[in-house]
Parts: sequence; structure tokens; C-alpha cells
Amino acid sequence: MAVYYAGFIPTDGVYAVLFPDLPGCNTEGATLEGAFAMAIQAVGDHVVALADDGDEVPAPSSKAEAMEKLREQYAGLDLGELPEGTELHPVQSPNLDSQIKKVAVSFSQYKLDMIDRKAENLGMTRSGFLAAAASAYDGQRHV
Repeated sequence: MAVYYAGFIPTDGVYAVLFPDLPGCNTEGATLEGAFAMAIQAVGDHVVALADDGDEVPAPSSKAEAMEKLREQYAGLDLGELPEGTELHPVQSPNLDSQIKKVAVSFSQYKLDMIDRKAENLGMTRSGFLAAAASAYDGQRHV
């Protein structure tokens, strides 16, 4: 899993969040804690969308490099220098490892039969059905 630095910028009563290594990835929150929760969601959605679209997922920068990029990104928005109180925090991205892993799961016989019937009706394998169900539950696109 990669860790990207996010800039938490106090502005207009909220924290704006910019990811220097992920152009176009930004969010905000009313509090620092709320902004951090939104940042976790934003980086996850952004990285998954890049991977789903077949785009290269950028490598994360060091903290010092990320801070320099953040300064440049903020100045590029014609906002001047970063405001006092700006903080840089690491935010973990989802693991995009697509290697197939074999796992053991336990279901009642009733649930297992139901899963198998639904999978068969959809022309899917049990594993494919469970993966699709997990993606749908998570609100993410199926990969």
C-alpha cells in the first residue's frame, strides 16, 4: 500500500485538502478530523479510479518533496503562500494488488446454497459472485 501526503489547509472555516502527488484529488472537512476522514475516502476513490481506467498511479513523494509540490500547487491556484496552520499528513491508499489469493470462508449451508444459486443464475462462479457483491457493497467499481 502506498502512502500519499496530503496538505490540510485551513481556509474559510474549513480544511481544504490537496494531494500534491495526485492532481485533481482534493476534498475538505469542517474540522481537521473530518478532513482526514474525507482525505482517506478521496485518495481511495482517486487511486482506484486511476487503476480502473488503466492510468498510471503516481508514486508517492517524500514528505519534503510533497511539501514543495504543495507550495507550488497552492501558488498555481493564484492563492499565494500556504496559510499559517497548514499541515502535511500521510494518508494510506488502498492496496491495488490484483494477485488472486485463495482464502477460506465459512457460511451456513443455507447461505452457501443461496450464494451458489444466485451465482449460477447470473452465470458467475461463487468467487466471482462474492467479489462482485463485495464491490457493490463497498460502492466501488468492480475490478
